[in-house]
Amino acid sequence: MFGTRRRQSAAAASINGQAIKVRPDETILQAALREGIDFPNVCRVGGCGSCKCKLVDGDVVEMTETGYLLSEKEIADGYILACQSRPRTDVEIAVDLKTALSGEAVRGRITGKTMLTHDIARIEVRVEGGIDFRAGQFAELTLAALPDAPRTYSFSAPPNDQGTLAFTVRHVPGGRFSSKIVDSDIIGEAITVRGPGGDFWLRSGNDPVLMVAGGSGLAPLFAMLQEAGKRGETRPVTLIFGAREQRDLYYIDELCNLKETWPAFTFVPVLSEADGDDAWSGARGLVADFISEHLGEASSAYLCGPPPMVDAAQTELLRLGIEQGMIHADRFHVQQPAFETGFSGQAAIPAVERPAANLGDYAKFGLFHLVGLFGALVILAGGAYSSLGFAGVLAFYVIGDALSGEDQRAPNFKNTGFLTAQLWFAAPVLSLIVFNAVWSFSPGDPFGYGAWLSALTGYDLLAAKANTTGVHAVNVFLLTGLLIGMVGTIPAHELTHRTWDPVSMFVGRWLLAFSFDTAFSIEHVYGHHRYVSTARDPATAPRGRNVYHHILASTIKGNVSAWNIEAERLRRKRLPVLSVYNAYLRGQLMSLALLASAFLIGGFMGAVYFLALAFFGKAMLEIVNYMEHYGMVRLEDRPVQPRHSWNTNARLTSWSMFNLSRHSHHHAQGEAPYQELLPLPDAPTMIGGYLSTMLVTLIPPLWHRLMIPKVLAWDEDYASPEERVLAQRANEASGVAGFTRALVRPRLQNENA
Repeated sequence: MFGTRRRQSAAAASINGQAIKVRPDETILQAALREGIDFPNVCRVGGCGSCKCKLVDGDVVEMTETGYLLSEKEIADGYILACQSRPRTDVEIAVDLKTALSGEAVRGRITGKTMLTHDIARIEVRVEGGIDFRAGQFAELTLAALPDAPRTYSFSAPPNDQGTLAFTVRHVPGGRFSSKIVDSDIIGEAITVRGPGGDFWLRSGNDPVLMVAGGSGLAPLFAMLQEAGKRGETRPVTLIFGAREQRDLYYIDELCNLKETWPAFTFVPVLSEADGDDAWSGARGLVADFISEHLGEASSAYLCGPPPMVDAAQTELLRLGIEQGMIHADRFHVQQPAFETGFSGQAAIPAVERPAANLGDYAKFGLFHLVGLFGALVILAGGAYSSLGFAGVLAFYVIGDALSGEDQRAPNFKNTGFLTAQLWFAAPVLSLIVFNAVWSFSPGDPFGYGAWLSALTGYDLLAAKANTTGVHAVNVFLLTGLLIGMVGTIPAHELTHRTWDPVSMFVGRWLLAFSFDTAFSIEHVYGHHRYVSTARDPATAPRGRNVYHHILASTIKGNVSAWNIEAERLRRKRLPVLSVYNAYLRGQLMSLALLASAFLIGGFMGAVYFLALAFFGKAMLEIVNYMEHYGMVRLEDRPVQPRHSWNTNARLTSWSMFNLSRHSHHHAQGEAPYQELLPLPDAPTMIGGYLSTMLVTLIPPLWHRLMIPKVLAWDEDYASPEERVLAQRANEASGVAGFTRALVRPRLQNENA
């Protein structure tokens, strides 16, 4: 009924000539895997690009804008992401299946284990009959003790006559497979290996080569170098290896010694977190910062490591003139424990029993509209009624949340179209609120609105308007700004996550236009959700920052980020940045159209008043961002987990804000619609409900008094060992005594196992 219309019957797909059927709710990748095709894939949620394939014929619905994920050349050549594409018609697909896993699984045993660093182990595996592969490719490993947890790892040594395979495993907090490998005595454990897969190997040639590695991404590149050394390679090769601290470096002696037999080989280790380490005399910073210095005459590059590192290195190489086709990359993706909740891309979300939704479950979200309509009414009522109405809204949330307890219910909704319609209905409600506010501020009776309503209702709106002065006028402004943030941004947040639904995107962006914040639809989805709780996220407030600083900093940096993201998308699409294709610019025009409407209502003063309301509404969003992620830290190359957002299950907040308060689940599983979000009672919790917490942020001394203990408790109870290092640095940099005096104690590696 509502949202994207889907096919009612199966579509035919031809994949490299093999015919399959794609069910109405399936992606091309899901159908291919169901039909037994070894289709390349890693993450299955549109984040890695490993399932890219060429659409030879037919049409598809792209669930995610591929311009944010695929390169310019790939888009121009007609490539799509199989995991994010549903056929609109019958389709013909061409894909390089050589990059998928091939061959039958072979049995073997783990015969050796060496700890390369404090959290990286190399294992040796002897299999029956051996496996034919190239250094740099990967295989799927399945421990007999963990049959339901297969994982893919790169071969860490070239083929050898002994038939022994090597793999490098980095410990992932909470990871079942990596925890067992790194923390346990696994010598003699039975294991199966299926492979090889991938097209990541060193191409032959004589031209200079640049290699860039990060973390455990060094292992396949080291294997390539070993294999090339055996062939007697002499061409110039430079390897830049990035790690955090000296304890994260490995194969250092072997790489330094390689120059004795390979004079044209250069090794450059770089530490990103060596501040204060006087013993380190090497390069400091990010590996991408050293590419221009060491690229030399290289015409090809090999990148392996965490996605942020690979992406940054690739961007720099393209800037320096290296052709896209000459950049070979293997982006590591950490596979987290998955719990079935009915959606793809889960991250540590528990399975729950969902009762059937009843009438009350559907009706409760209507509180949102009642609050909005109540606000529109008291704005018109004017005078003391407007002040009492503003106080009533505050009391509803602050006192109501305190008295009503928590909402722990997670029903199963079947009529999702009605729930989508509730989001769309926010547009006319917000339009009425803002129109009433601008009318109440404007001179005279624009459009005869007051006289018409007075005649209709018998209430003298013009007299009420005349009485709305002083503190009452201030309260009208505050109430309207608050409602722009609530009635506008909250449903827009949900709608603009539905990138596959043009109607929801249209409504969502118009809702954001009321606060001059359509940039949110770009930066939030493609920036914030990727970098949340890291220093690269404008919306995440570092420890010690006050909310007023954050409103300004996040607004400016968020708009800059949105512009850069959109500009890069257009460049990849070979479209002009300064054009109608630019979603950022179109969004600003939408806001200007609303500003012009305010001018028509109230002239110059009406336009100024609307502008002030819009910026106040935008400030409401930034206050919410401030309290949702304040003080959180995360490593960029680690997946977002529920622990990386502050959460609240306050009942009235949850009911009347479309479950926005279940923010921990939202960030761990961003594609889940609001009605499916879980309360997650074990997630880190805010001070109170949303409005209660917002009011506390406005008093920085009170905020820090209440939040410092919560943030330090987060360090103790939720942070991984690596995050504790970041937390300690964040405390020292905060400038707030409560943080600077705190000591974050190290956690044993196996606590998260």
